[in-house]
Amino acid sequence: MPPNVVRNGDEDGCRVILRVLRFLLARTGAKRRVPRQGSRILAKKTQDYRHPAEYYTDPENSIGYLARVVFRSFSRLLERRTLTHDVSAGQWRFLRQLWREDGITQRELSERVGMREPTTVVALKGLEKAGLITRKKTADDRRKTFIHLTPHAKKLELILAPMNAEIHEIATKGMTDEEVEVLQGLMRRVIENLGDETRKLAVLSDIKA
Repeated sequence: MPPNVVRNGDEDGCRVILRVLRFLLARTGAKRRVPRQGSRILAKKTQDYRHPAEYYTDPENSIGYLARVVFRSFSRLLERRTLTHDVSAGQWRFLRQLWREDGITQRELSERVGMREPTTVVALKGLEKAGLITRKKTADDRRKTFIHLTPHAKKLELILAPMNAEIHEIATKGMTDEEVEVLQGLMRRVIENLGDETRKLAVLSDIKA
C-alpha cells in the first residue's frame, strides 16, 4: 500500500515527502541501504532543528539521498527505453526542454536544464553531431547562440514522451492522483527553499571574485 498522505494538513510535510520518496524507491526497484548499527550519537547542537543531527545520518531519513536515488532510478529506466532510438538520458533532458520551447538561447537552455553553460556547450556539440539540434547566431547579436530542433528530433517527441509517462506510471503505481499532486507540490517547495540558498552562494561568489 502507498504511504498515507494526510489531506487535512495536520501532518508534517517533510515526513510526507520522505514516506512517498521511500515508496517511489520500492516502485522503481532501487536497493534500500541498511543503516549501520552502532552506539555513536552525534553531539546535538543548540539550533532548533526539526530532528537531532544523528537522525539524518540514516539515508532513509535524508530527502537529498532519497531524491537522488529516485532520480537515478528514473534515469536508468527511461534511458533503457530511449536508447532504442539512440537518445541517452542526458540528451533527453535537453530535448524535453526544447520540445516545450524551440529556438531558445544556449544560456536559457542551460538554466532550464540546470547545468553550467560550459557543460551545456559540450552536451550541445553531442546533440548536434547526433543530428538532433542546430546552433545558429543572428546578425543582430552574435554573442547569442540559438538552439533549434531538427525535423528528426521533433518527430522523436511523439515516440519518447510516452516512454517517460510509462516510468511515471511505474513509480506512482498505487498512489491516488491527489497523492501524486501532493508529492509534486512538496518537492517544488523543497526545490524553492534550496534555490533561495544556492542563489545566496552565487552572490557570495561574485563578491569574492
